[in-house]
Amino acid sequence: MALDTSGWTRADLVREAKLQTDAIQRLNVWLRIGYSLLALGFIVGYWGFYGGGGAGFGALGVALLAVGAAISVVLKVGTTNAKRNVRAILDAAGVDLDARGDGEGAKKGEGR
Repeated sequence: MALDTSGWTRADLVREAKLQTDAIQRLNVWLRIGYSLLALGFIVGYWGFYGGGGAGFGALGVALLAVGAAISVVLKVGTTNAKRNVRAILDAAGVDLDARGDGEGAKKGEGR
């Protein structure tokens, strides 16, 4: 059952986008952990198979590499889709993310 958002105000949509953005930021922490597992798995696996660490460390490296790759792929696809969803929510609220927000009335073309 889908949530009926037809009666939501602009403030409701912006609040929902903020909540989802916060969730995306938390997921990005786990994405960095997944990338770290991927790199650690490669290093441990290489050391285990080619650097004299032993086959046990090589197998551990391959396992870390596989887990890190799976986590990274799932979270990257998820956060990419979530960012697209937030952009759609803000578009529905009438917020233009591509607009230049100087805040102090600077003219276009001037440097910061």
